[in-house]
Amino acid sequence: MIITEAQVERCEGGQAWVKIRPRSPCGNCDPKYGCKSVAITRLFGQGQESYPVQNQLGAKASDWVKVAVNDGVLLQSALWGYGLPLLLLLLGAALALLVAPAAWSELASLLGAALGFVIAFVVLRWRNAKMQAFQPRVVEIMSATSGSTMCAGRQ
Repeated sequence: MIITEAQVERCEGGQAWVKIRPRSPCGNCDPKYGCKSVAITRLFGQGQESYPVQNQLGAKASDWVKVAVNDGVLLQSALWGYGLPLLLLLLGAALALLVAPAAWSELASLLGAALGFVIAFVVLRWRNAKMQAFQPRVVEIMSATSGSTMCAGRQ
């Protein structure tokens, strides 16, 4: 199981939105500002600041929690997220190329690739909604706050 620490920012339904605590896994990082590769990533990308996780333990806003995801989930997610779109994109282009007349081969190939990519997107969205085992979850409340309201549905 992969575990990290996070702080609950808000609660919605059975989910808690958490902000991951930055970590310094190696001795080469700046202890005050954290990992330089993370700083470079933030410079070039607009990454999400908070993430939804399952909250069966009833963590409240501003609690520090441990968030876990099952072993192998990151590898499987990467394979599904990169492999399926690439496979369906190439398969769509190849099938359209075989079916289309020679005069329309380039356009058919392009449209087949686009259709394959759209199908992959729909399949991945459906799979993401159905696969609870792949969802990160709160496994421990490290420090609870007093006076906060619990997540809706967990009172």
